[in-house]
Amino acid sequence: MDFIRRACISIWAKKGKSFLMLILLFVLCSLVFAGFAIQSATRASEDIARKKLGGDVTLTLDMDKLMKKMEESNGNLGEVPPLTLKDIEKVKNLKAVADYQYIVDAFAGKVDKSPVKSDKKEDDNQAGGMTVAGSSDGKAKMPDFAMMGTNKTNSLATFKNGKEKIISGKPITNKDKGNLALIEKRFADQNKLKVGDTFQLKDLETNKSQKFTVHGIYENKEVSGSQQFPVDFMEPANKIYTTVDGAKPFSHNGSLASAKYSMTDPKLIDSFKKAAADVSSVDKDFYKWDANDAAYKTMMQPIQNVASFANIIVIITALAGGLILALLVLLSIRERRFEMGVLLSLGENKAKLIGQFLVEVILIGMIAFSAACLTSEAIGQTVTDQMLNKEVQQAKDDEANTPSGGMQMATVIGGEQGEKSKGEVIDKVDVHISQQDMVEVGGIGLLVVIIATLLPCLFIIRLQPKMILSKND
Repeated sequence: MDFIRRACISIWAKKGKSFLMLILLFVLCSLVFAGFAIQSATRASEDIARKKLGGDVTLTLDMDKLMKKMEESNGNLGEVPPLTLKDIEKVKNLKAVADYQYIVDAFAGKVDKSPVKSDKKEDDNQAGGMTVAGSSDGKAKMPDFAMMGTNKTNSLATFKNGKEKIISGKPITNKDKGNLALIEKRFADQNKLKVGDTFQLKDLETNKSQKFTVHGIYENKEVSGSQQFPVDFMEPANKIYTTVDGAKPFSHNGSLASAKYSMTDPKLIDSFKKAAADVSSVDKDFYKWDANDAAYKTMMQPIQNVASFANIIVIITALAGGLILALLVLLSIRERRFEMGVLLSLGENKAKLIGQFLVEVILIGMIAFSAACLTSEAIGQTVTDQMLNKEVQQAKDDEANTPSGGMQMATVIGGEQGEKSKGEVIDKVDVHISQQDMVEVGGIGLLVVIIATLLPCLFIIRLQPKMILSKND
């Protein structure tokens, strides 16, 4: 163990070079620490972003692909394949699914009950010639009612946030089948309907009527005439909720508008999307599994850019630091050739000489590592804040300079419209040095020290005491 004692004496005797190596290793450890801390903060931010956006995945039309197809075909898109329950029957049974909801958007005409007239309806021309459905005789018709078929009304955003509330009867649940309807209070009062009564609705394409039973009555807090277009089917009082089976005959091709799945844990979203795509038979050219990905990208883009840059810093720092350290060790070996010649002539083992240099660097590295543990969190936070502020500002500038996509396509009645979070950019992260970070940085630092020390020490292996001392003379 004499080589360890010599290593300690050498460190103390060569204070200047030892201090220089200490500074180098401290900077190396600090930058690597900062890189790992930023990576950890990014992973934590991903979880926060997912939780803010919710753990919901929605199967819906891929409007970006549809618009692209329309451009390529000069507006002749053709028939969009319907989304049926048979296509997605197995998805609800996946382990990641905590709850699910199907949505069918449809329109209907009046038969025996009249819709509530809009208070804003003074001039029919205000609707801009708006038509929604066509009949079998080829003439376009304006619907009287907007319908939404669902398997669970209590899960709809308008009922969860209190905008709509059931005041009589029961909500629609997974157990309900057939032509059951939840009607708005104003429509019920005008037509003197109560729970258990029946009324008829007409499909605008086939002109066939179907009888519906009032399953419940809800109240919508939106005032009459608040809609943009003064047409009956957009009047809040004329929105009718029914079962999926009840709405399909009134929808185009009997297609679902969307299917939403709530995850047991938001972290399972990515794995669920892959599994859902495998077990379903949905046409991927027209539909997509969306977990509010656009908002997630908006939130995460700046911090992900910072994390990518931090990863590059770690790699460059490790390589550059290792090369500089190797150069310092090599210069030290060249300056101490006489010392090595004397030790070798006295019978010292070459392995112990190499061990002496290795111990010197490791001891200095331990001091640098300890100092870096105390200061790297503050350094990492400062570096992250500076880099993230620049990325956030760049993201805001890009958003401001991006032209709007023009007229956006949207459903007229979609019960979930406007409920998706737009996603605010993450502009603040808390950088913390964890025990895992210490272990990983310590491992990387030790590996760099060993490699950077052993490579120059290969010079010692070919040395002979007589050759060293004669050259020195």
